[in-house]
Amino acid sequence: MKKRLTAIFFVMIMLLSCVACGKQEPAEETVDQKESATAVSNGTLSDDSVVIAVGKTQVTYNEFKIYYNVMKDQYEETLTDALWSYQTDTAQKTVGQEAIEDVVRMIIQVKVIAKAAAADGTVLEADEKEEADHNAQTICEGMDEDTMKQKGITQALLTQVFEENKLAQKMYNVVTGKVDVNVLADQAKAARVQLIYLPYTDGNKETVRATAENLGAQAKKLEGNFYKFAKENTQGTDDIECLVGQMDTRTNLASAVLALKQYETTGVVEESDGFYIAYCVETSNKTINEEYKNDLIAERQVKAFQEAYSQWSENYGVRVSKSLLVDKL
Repeated sequence: MKKRLTAIFFVMIMLLSCVACGKQEPAEETVDQKESATAVSNGTLSDDSVVIAVGKTQVTYNEFKIYYNVMKDQYEETLTDALWSYQTDTAQKTVGQEAIEDVVRMIIQVKVIAKAAAADGTVLEADEKEEADHNAQTICEGMDEDTMKQKGITQALLTQVFEENKLAQKMYNVVTGKVDVNVLADQAKAARVQLIYLPYTDGNKETVRATAENLGAQAKKLEGNFYKFAKENTQGTDDIECLVGQMDTRTNLASAVLALKQYETTGVVEESDGFYIAYCVETSNKTINEEYKNDLIAERQVKAFQEAYSQWSENYGVRVSKSLLVDKL
């Protein structure tokens, strides 16, 4: 039943990850927006305490716990209680505290999108509401009373959560449905490569260039696994293998990559963000170009939704309970 609950939230979690770039700390209070946030509870929290307010929309502690427990359940096989309390390097917070902040952001995003849907006139159809209610009922029937109480679950509240997440997905489809999905054949030309990436600053550019030249010389003579070599030497990213194509903003890299034959390696390629060395795994072909085309369309859709969400979020003040942000759950 736990896996079923997580699966229903999976689309929502993936959807909301696209508005998380440049994420901010959950605000304890922000005002001077078009719709000011209502008050929230501080001190000892009970199940019906208001812990988040997005404009006039209020979120109770019980509703927060549903989202929190879904997230925690996803990681419980790898995160023991001890690891959940592990202190990270980020502002002396525990993994659990950072999870609370992530859930707060997620809930704020859902509520903002729901408000945008109302303003847009986007609503769930009867069959969509029935599906949400059926999912909630099925999950509740598979839980004992103590578990439901611990997780803050009631059928009515779970139905509401499912409906709002369906609505968020629907608004995503409304926004991205307006995106231009036309990609010309020459724009979709790409190759699959493995990359060594070395970022630089104005102060260390020439030092990094020398390192890159040394690695480039080694790469040309490499007889072993390039992926392993790249993994050991790339900096600032774990994204070793990817598609690079005609529409890449790294134009020097794109030109160098598309000129490669299979299993060839570029020299050192300079871009504004760093130096690159690329190894061609697979040259341009119909399958790769189609995958790259789909990636381009997805990027356009995500960008459109990010821009829309940014505009929506400016319309509402947000308050978050101080007690919630220090809660250890």
